[in-house]
Amino acid sequence: MPRPNCVPLQRPPTNAEPVAPGPDNGSRWRLIIVLAAGVLIICAVVAGTLVKRSGEPERSAAALCVQLDQAKNLDSALTSLDPATLTPQVQALRAAVPVAPKEIAAQISTLSLFIGSLLNEVDAAAVPDRRQVLSDALAQRQDEVDTVTAAGRAVQTWAADNCNLDLGRSGPSIES
Repeated sequence: MPRPNCVPLQRPPTNAEPVAPGPDNGSRWRLIIVLAAGVLIICAVVAGTLVKRSGEPERSAAALCVQLDQAKNLDSALTSLDPATLTPQVQALRAAVPVAPKEIAAQISTLSLFIGSLLNEVDAAAVPDRRQVLSDALAQRQDEVDTVTAAGRAVQTWAADNCNLDLGRSGPSIES
């Protein structure tokens, strides 16, 4: 006599759809290898980004103040065109570009590019009178003077407010 709660075992019909087999060991290993490769690629990208960023100078007011202090008499060095004083100050201004905080970076870059292009022209000239070459180069760039003057004033104000540096004129004007 059959038990009341028991269901007799039945055989599945022969026309039933076949069940797809589960992944075999080979496809599991391929999946693991692909995932591991993906994780390694992501780790390499993150590590590369960190290494690249660690080589870049940090933008900070303190770093910019150091560079501006080294370039603070640039206007008088430009009028004399003395390479002994001009070269380190121009280098300090160029070094200020990558460390300048974002709020003043454009103005620092404007000054650096303008002065750099002037000096490149003066240095490339075969004329013995470097002051005349500087004067001619300034005349050719007359359309840039307002932008450079505004950038210079912004940098002077920023340096006074953030570095306690007076970048005001300490010598004759380069227009003289």
